[in-house]
Amino acid sequence: MKIIKILPILAILIIAIACSEEKDEITGVPEKIEVAFSTKYENAKDIKWENEDGIWEAEFSLTGIEYEAYYDQRGEWAETKHVIELSEIPDNIMESIKSEYADRNILEVEKFDSREGQYYKLMLQKGGSVEEARFYPNGKTVKPEWKEYDEHQANKKNKKK
Repeated sequence: MKIIKILPILAILIIAIACSEEKDEITGVPEKIEVAFSTKYENAKDIKWENEDGIWEAEFSLTGIEYEAYYDQRGEWAETKHVIELSEIPDNIMESIKSEYADRNILEVEKFDSREGQYYKLMLQKGGSVEEARFYPNGKTVKPEWKEYDEHQANKKNKKK
């Protein structure tokens, strides 16, 4: 009999703890960062915050598109990114991709808006290797080194979508 009386109390405590943890995650965002974010993205929906090594990341939806925005400790916006379709890549960048990376498959394209300006990051696959390359609207390309393809990372990215 005592167990039956304790179970509802225990259930209420578990729910209360879970709700308080959720609130802490949301209210743990410094006010200056929340203000900066809401000023820049006033129509954002479904906002989820994470803090990793002092960098605040907001995952949110805007006009039906999923975005990620990053802010530093001072509340200053660093960059925002979202996945785009191949058809959204500017023509001059697409020409560069066709001439320099014709032998690679494009796995993903992200568009970045940052303090330094706009750029596109592509995940390019050739055989068992993947390369991330940045393309800037002015035609500049930044080509990091090739790395071995990590199946786990690819699966992890696909699950986030």
